[in-house]
Amino acid sequence: MDYNEAESHIGQYVTGFFEFHAKEQFPYHNLLHTQSVVQHAVEIAQSYALGEEELFIIRTAAWFHDIGHLTGGIQDHEVRGVQLMQDYFQQHHLPGASIPFIAGCILATRFPSHPCNFLESVICDADTYHLGTPVFQKTDALVRKEMELRTGRKFPYWYQSTLRFLQAHTFYTDYCRNLLNAGKQENIYWLQSLAKQEG
Repeated sequence: MDYNEAESHIGQYVTGFFEFHAKEQFPYHNLLHTQSVVQHAVEIAQSYALGEEELFIIRTAAWFHDIGHLTGGIQDHEVRGVQLMQDYFQQHHLPGASIPFIAGCILATRFPSHPCNFLESVICDADTYHLGTPVFQKTDALVRKEMELRTGRKFPYWYQSTLRFLQAHTFYTDYCRNLLNAGKQENIYWLQSLAKQEG
């Protein structure tokens, strides 16, 4: 199996899927976020001595991890993503041996995340990589907007809720802890100042 060729086709398929299903209620869980998770998954994985199949599993899981948002509600979108991935593998006659590992990585991104092995830890860290960067202060507003659009609710104590989320969050790989924990702490300070204003 040519993993690079297969992953290229998977990237094209998921990109097309997002473009076809593009909706205004996804200011955050869109193609840009998925591409960012793929990029960060590769970055994290390349800092460790992983084999071709392991890299393929991680990249494929990154591509499919949020695609389920496009076919239903917020709840169980990871399960729908696994199903779309399985359907893709069957339709394109890709070897099924990797499917359980890819599925495990996708399901590991469910909140609250509980990765059971190293590959699942990598995908969880890739999905929350932005929490340790200045980008978080932009993406947080996009997540809030999306939640309001998709639930029809307002969130008057958004910053307090997000602050609790960041304080409870853990990066699972040494690579991300070393690289991103300081930035995450800066974002916690930022949220603390905003949370006070909410009363």
